[in-house]
Amino acid sequence: MTPESFRGGENENEVDQSIDPNLLYLPVTDGSLELFRHFAKHINLEDIEREPELINWSHEHTLILFDVQTDDDIKDEIILCDGCVQPISFPFYCCGECNYFLHLSCVNLPPELQHPIHHEHPMKLCRDTFFNTFWCYACRVYTNGFFYTCETCEFFLDVKCAFLPTSIAHQAHKHPLVQVKGSKHLCKACDNTFSTNGYGCEACKFNLAHSCALFPNTITHRWDKHPLILSYPPFSEHPDEFHCEMCENEINPNYWIYHCNNCDQSFHPNCIIDNYSNVKYGGTLKINRHPHTLKFVRKARKRSSYYSCGASSDSDKPIFECVECNYTLCLKCITSNI
Repeated sequence: MTPESFRGGENENEVDQSIDPNLLYLPVTDGSLELFRHFAKHINLEDIEREPELINWSHEHTLILFDVQTDDDIKDEIILCDGCVQPISFPFYCCGECNYFLHLSCVNLPPELQHPIHHEHPMKLCRDTFFNTFWCYACRVYTNGFFYTCETCEFFLDVKCAFLPTSIAHQAHKHPLVQVKGSKHLCKACDNTFSTNGYGCEACKFNLAHSCALFPNTITHRWDKHPLILSYPPFSEHPDEFHCEMCENEINPNYWIYHCNNCDQSFHPNCIIDNYSNVKYGGTLKINRHPHTLKFVRKARKRSSYYSCGASSDSDKPIFECVECNYTLCLKCITSNI
């Protein structure tokens, strides 16, 4: 099979051009950034009084407003907001004592939310320690930023997913999709049932789990030097069998995949999606059992044993690493040593 011969999502999946252009159109190239832009629209920044300095509920120090960009404000370094964990943009607040940043929109998020995804109880805006991550029930990605939670049900939504619209347009289907909940639906992307949240077209019996609807259009990954493209069935001229390069299991051609045309490599979406893409790293911590400062990182530079539990380093999960010696701690061990 040549790279040019692989095709997915042919004409029957083309979106009806009469669909409201103001709908959130998925998938997007940078899913997280586009979702942030959508959620920020819900916060009317024009009506917000921009205080030069303030104390926010999420931070112990005074935050200073940066309203207009100058050449000296931000260099080439990518700075992430501690609220939505997306690249910082003006206007934003910054702590003068530590590496803490908040968009103006994140400063003004409502403290409580009644959400259709979890309509049983109101959800409260929260933030935990910078190294404590929570799994979002919508996008199924971990975050250490702001989230809305129902303490009664232990239900979590990151702030981007908390402001998703009730209707979307998606390239995989020609009609608008509206939010569905409360009964079991079969997802057309992965063939799994979902009972809490998703999007669907009732006329066509076409349903997507929330997490599948939010898959980005392209993904970059160390397993392939080219962007991996989200592709939908039917696939033309595909072989009788093709396999996921990561898990090595056979791929069902009736469901969505990520594919590289150049290298002719395919992946299950859930194998290639980064479950820790919505985590801000870089925070530091001192504990009594180690003389040096520990840094919150994605993985250790060198594989070594965790302190106390003896487990080997896991490159997929956040850990703490000493910047001066080959010493790492898993989050479980950090919690028991604080």
